[in-house]
Amino acid sequence: MEKETKNTRTKIIQVATRLFMDNGYQSTSTRQIAQLAEVTQPNLYHHFKNKEEVYVGVIEALLSDVNKELVEIVGNQALDTISKLTEFAECLKIKHPFDFDLMMHDFKTKLTEDTQLKLFVLWNKSYKAPLLQLFEESDFSIRRGLSTEMITTHFLNTLSPYIKTEQRNHALSIAQVVDFFIYGVSSKSN
Repeated sequence: MEKETKNTRTKIIQVATRLFMDNGYQSTSTRQIAQLAEVTQPNLYHHFKNKEEVYVGVIEALLSDVNKELVEIVGNQALDTISKLTEFAECLKIKHPFDFDLMMHDFKTKLTEDTQLKLFVLWNKSYKAPLLQLFEESDFSIRRGLSTEMITTHFLNTLSPYIKTEQRNHALSIAQVVDFFIYGVSSKSN
């Protein structure tokens, strides 16, 4: 019985992930999720109190899965910082199915404050913390006046358009984005 419950919950999360990814939070209903997961709505509500809880389950599963790989990349002593940043970005491009901007919009406008805080804490732990660690342990000097917090936030913001699901074919590769981020566009040496 416990295995069946876990399998049903997992199936609901998988279906909901696809629906939220394709349609966003607002345009996805629990009726759609239940129908595509081949469960009744009462069964869905047995596992999740409401749509917001399903969304949290989706985000928790996503962040946990991606975090494992990000921590592995950051901890890989065989890679230099630039290689780690490139692999970090490639991992997000492949593993993070949501449009960052849409996800953040949903966080801020569709969810309760308690849920926003919970997801913000998870986001920081899962994505931001490994990147902060990467910059703190960097094998190159960071310009004076910049904090690892500023650099981390800017890197994630710079990367966001290159990992959107509908915009995966950009003129710039992830390696070029990382190169521009680290070295800028000026040929002038410091």
